[in-house]
Amino acid sequence: MEIFILILIVLAFATIVAATLGFGDSLIFIAITALFINILLAIVLISFWSFWISVFNAIKYREYIDKVFVKKNVPPGIIGAILGSLLITIAPLKWIELFLGCFILIYTIFKSLEIKKENRLKSETNSEVERNFKDISDPIFYLGSFSYGFFGGLIGASGPINVILLERKGHQKESFIVNFAICSVIISSFRLGIYLGSGLFPVAFLAVYLAGFVVIVLSMKLGHAITPKISKEKFQFSILMLLLIIGIRMIVNSLFYY
Repeated sequence: MEIFILILIVLAFATIVAATLGFGDSLIFIAITALFINILLAIVLISFWSFWISVFNAIKYREYIDKVFVKKNVPPGIIGAILGSLLITIAPLKWIELFLGCFILIYTIFKSLEIKKENRLKSETNSEVERNFKDISDPIFYLGSFSYGFFGGLIGASGPINVILLERKGHQKESFIVNFAICSVIISSFRLGIYLGSGLFPVAFLAVYLAGFVVIVLSMKLGHAITPKISKEKFQFSILMLLLIIGIRMIVNSLFYY
């Protein structure tokens, strides 16, 4: 019973983050609950919960959907999700988690340098700095989409990859949240089907899974109430700090806890 309560508490926190920032629920949930339950169980549980979190976010901000982005992002993501989901029971999670942690850390460093440069230019010119978000080539974009689906299917947590794609296309706040959510709903549907077909859903945790729906609904309401109160700068800073913490946590975990 204590384990069930701990799982629901972590789920509430992860859901609030996802409702506020648009991503992070899976990464936070897996990183924390893997300390006291099997990591495969954590991945499967949050994958089924995260689907509904994304559905709620997609409905909440549906008027901001970028159909062009979704059409480009989804097909490679589906292929990656299918392959990743099929490999989840045999791939060495240690090395996958280490790679993703390093990837996140490198991105965070470069992003921090970019923001520092923008702030310096802004202070020198006393005006907003125009940024060219749409400077990512199609091959890199498709590779990113595939990687998002693949790592999502394999370790249940690949949000930072999609974060990069969304940021490079200029999506922020509500637009960022809804396009992350709608892509996640479509792509994750395929990996959840494979999880079910492989018998990975933990039937013994069915009660806590159902209770999680109530937690998600209440936490989403709180998160959505917080979102409009966050400024553009705080929103960007929150995403960056979350990525930094997650990246360091993944690297440490892969090196010392497997």
